[in-house]
Amino acid sequence: MALKKIDEAVHYTAFFIDIALDDNVENTDGLSFAKFLSEKSAYKDTPVIFTTNFPDYVYEALNHLHCYAYLLKPFQQEDVFHQLDQILRTNDSIRFKTADGIYMKLDTDEIYYIQAFGRNMHFMTKHGEITSRQYTMKSLNDILSGSFERCHKSFLVNKKYIQSVNPRTKTLHLRGLDDDIPYGKDFHIK
Repeated sequence: MALKKIDEAVHYTAFFIDIALDDNVENTDGLSFAKFLSEKSAYKDTPVIFTTNFPDYVYEALNHLHCYAYLLKPFQQEDVFHQLDQILRTNDSIRFKTADGIYMKLDTDEIYYIQAFGRNMHFMTKHGEITSRQYTMKSLNDILSGSFERCHKSFLVNKKYIQSVNPRTKTLHLRGLDDDIPYGKDFHIK
């Protein structure tokens, strides 16, 4: 059931997985789930925090399954908060596959805005335009919600580059760009 749900999911920043999904039996269903995640391009590099009673699987988790942390039960609430803080501090980039089939990691600070053209997402960056079909506008809005604002049904803008808002023409001017970006009636600067 979890495998089906994760396949339909938009985006997760991290996963907490217990190695034994059935507390009554020592099993490795959680490891199988983490392996499944590592084979999904959208989650290949998503941090996994294992919570478990079994110390025997630490090697496999760390070396094969993109394990970010391995918390042995009983663990303290502070341990969980510390791991989450570390993950959230490093969530300043996005990984995707370009329309040319190249896998990239792009710092969010380098993205001025993202524009949707049908299924294509055009990333306007400091280094030029990059096109990808891996994400939808909705999923990008969820992933980049902290530093980006959806100003229009077809545009996500990096808030740090908004230089001015023109209510007469309903456009945003972004620092470093010549072209203005349209905004819709639901857009409000936060």
